[in-house]
Amino acid sequence: MDSYLVVIITGFLVAFTLTPVVRWLATYFGVIDKPDARRPHKRPTARGGGVAVVVGVHVACLLSLWLFWENPEANINRNWWGHYVVATLILLVVGVIDDVRGMRPKVKLCGQILAAMVMCHAGTRFGLFLGFELPWLLDCAMVVFWMVAIINAFNLIDGLDGLASGLTIISATGLCGVFFVLGHVSGSMVVLVALIGACLGFLRYNFHPATVFLGDTGSMFLGFSLGAVSLNTFNKSTLLVSMVIPMMVLGVPIYDAMLAIWRRSVRLWLPTTNTDGIAKKRGIMQPDVEHLHHRLLRMGLSTPRVATLLFVVNLVLVLCGLMLAMFQSHAAGIFLLALLGGVYILMRHMAVIELQETGRLILTGLRRPSHMTFKALSFPFWDMFCMAASLAVVMWLVESVQIRFWHTWFLDLPVWVTPTFSLLAVSRTYITVWPRARIYDILILILTLLTGLMISLGIALLIDPSEASRWFVRAIIIGGLSHPAIIGSRMFYRVVEELVIHFKASSNPSATERTLLYGAGVRCHLFLRERGFSNSSSYVGSVIVGLIDDEPALHYQWVYGYLVLGASKDLPQLVTRHRATRVIITAALRPEALLKIQELAREHHFRLSEWRFEDRQLVTYA
Repeated sequence: MDSYLVVIITGFLVAFTLTPVVRWLATYFGVIDKPDARRPHKRPTARGGGVAVVVGVHVACLLSLWLFWENPEANINRNWWGHYVVATLILLVVGVIDDVRGMRPKVKLCGQILAAMVMCHAGTRFGLFLGFELPWLLDCAMVVFWMVAIINAFNLIDGLDGLASGLTIISATGLCGVFFVLGHVSGSMVVLVALIGACLGFLRYNFHPATVFLGDTGSMFLGFSLGAVSLNTFNKSTLLVSMVIPMMVLGVPIYDAMLAIWRRSVRLWLPTTNTDGIAKKRGIMQPDVEHLHHRLLRMGLSTPRVATLLFVVNLVLVLCGLMLAMFQSHAAGIFLLALLGGVYILMRHMAVIELQETGRLILTGLRRPSHMTFKALSFPFWDMFCMAASLAVVMWLVESVQIRFWHTWFLDLPVWVTPTFSLLAVSRTYITVWPRARIYDILILILTLLTGLMISLGIALLIDPSEASRWFVRAIIIGGLSHPAIIGSRMFYRVVEELVIHFKASSNPSATERTLLYGAGVRCHLFLRERGFSNSSSYVGSVIVGLIDDEPALHYQWVYGYLVLGASKDLPQLVTRHRATRVIITAALRPEALLKIQELAREHHFRLSEWRFEDRQLVTYA
């Protein structure tokens, strides 16, 4: 422990001493990061401070070579460190050039791939945990993919004072704990300890308000170091632990990068331009302002609070990773709980924009008339597959028909599939445009499915009445498996439509206009649907805070996803309490009621408008 203490102090002192020098050089040569829409800092700030971190880590590692780094059999030994120096020098050159004069993304990517391939040459392997060697080309490709992914994850998250450095300290500390628990206490921890010390020294100047930034020089180095060292958690005897721990320990940067790739990939296929109003170009390599820290800033949190919140989230993930390492016999349960918690947080708070964009893409594809023919042809194949697969499942798993299974299954298809499929074919189900269907169409489909299943059950009872209980069970299971899948495929459009409306309504934390809707009836529902799919500028910057309705039974109930806050008589208090700046009438009001609410609008100074639909006569005949 004394040796590790020397390493961390060395990294700290070198970075702490060298950072002001790098900052002065960056300012002298004009390597400055100027504020813009994507960068929340208020004044021009020197970048490229990551050079001090790189030097601090390597000086500390060099010192450790003289002290105790002597195990040639360890995964990370002197040979590994020599390749690590070469790889980080490549990234250092790429990062410095990018910080000073800029670099095309594809060229920078080539530099990252070259650095990752150097580590492949050092013996870093991705397939060690499988218990056998993968083909060298495949193994190298997986190592390169992992390394480049982690490099760019930290590059993307480095958009806030102290964020990347702080996340690196937490992640490196977590990996040290994992290595200690797993017994990997040789060279594996040296780089991490040196990294912690160097980041602590640099964080003194990088935390809010920062006087120097890491730049691509530092962020790429941090991601590369953690990505390279984390591969050494792999172990063939602990497959789940080995694959999950790096994903948890490096959680926040990885998840932010995944959301960015998802979001930008979906927008490539959307017919409209970006909604952020900043970059008209679309592509995976094009920057945007939808990273986790950008969203938290728009929610009104300060820069230190955003950084602290993300630190806490990453710390929780690190603790989950440590629990996996310590309680490997319960690893599956711990992983499941952590996964469910992470999915909930992402779905509820973080992935709103990505889900909204994906829903728009799905709806755009489903609504296109040119695709209607393809969808009409796909439904019969899907229905046949669902029923045939359900029959196979019940025969194999429930009835244990394993002797001549395929022969028996094929003979039973005409009895249990053909009647339902025939009724679907002669009914209106295959000529219905399901994205524009009504509840009546769904009821017809359900009735058709149940009728077909009853016919199949009747035929089976006529063939072999002695197996009545078996046929009843078979009918119940086939209906329970196939019918939800068949109906769900038709309802999929409606589900996505409702999700898009919900996410669009809840993904505007920076809204400057807070709106109350007066009327919670059918017209309100139509307004919400129109608002959810409209690109009208009248809805930009507006968020709905609740509904108002004069029906007492609706008060404090949830209607169309919003809470009914009270009646029209409560409007003055509700406007004040919820800081509403606008009221939209979504109900048919009598003239005297409309005059009363207009007087309230003048008295309490809020905007008042009415959304309505009407039958307008365009052509008349005498």
